[in-house]
Amino acid sequence: MRWGAKAAALALIALVFLGGCGALPPRNPPRIDVVGVELTRVEGPTAYFAVALQLANDGDDVLVIEAMHGALAIEDETIAQAALAATPVRVPAHGTARAELTAQTGMDAILRAIAAAMRRGATLLAPGGRPTLHYSITGSATLGGGYRLPFSRSGELG
Repeated sequence: MRWGAKAAALALIALVFLGGCGALPPRNPPRIDVVGVELTRVEGPTAYFAVALQLANDGDDVLVIEAMHGALAIEDETIAQAALAATPVRVPAHGTARAELTAQTGMDAILRAIAAAMRRGATLLAPGGRPTLHYSITGSATLGGGYRLPFSRSGELG
């Protein structure tokens, strides 16, 4: 093999190797905590949700979250796809940042979730009690460099 061909082959191998390094996980990935999920408004047949997030970075470098997507479910019924409201989100070294996911869905999906809540007995309340709905959100955050960090959280609305 000629020197030019060897150099080209080595360069190609190096590019493939370095290209794969862009998606390496950070040494200290951020913690993603769901602070709250709320129905923000209903306009005609469309319901709008906001998912408030607290992001914590224990690492020595600023983390940049380029995108975040997740499936929002209520009573195990997936009702909407949520996405980061504003990008990018910068999480300072040894610091925190707030972020918000937004989602919208039709009222038919909300009614399916309420029916699921009724089937599990959510309407059987003690006097003065408030009904609650269980939510879950499962998705991933895409960090600068392309690494995708999965997350999953659940809690109660109401």
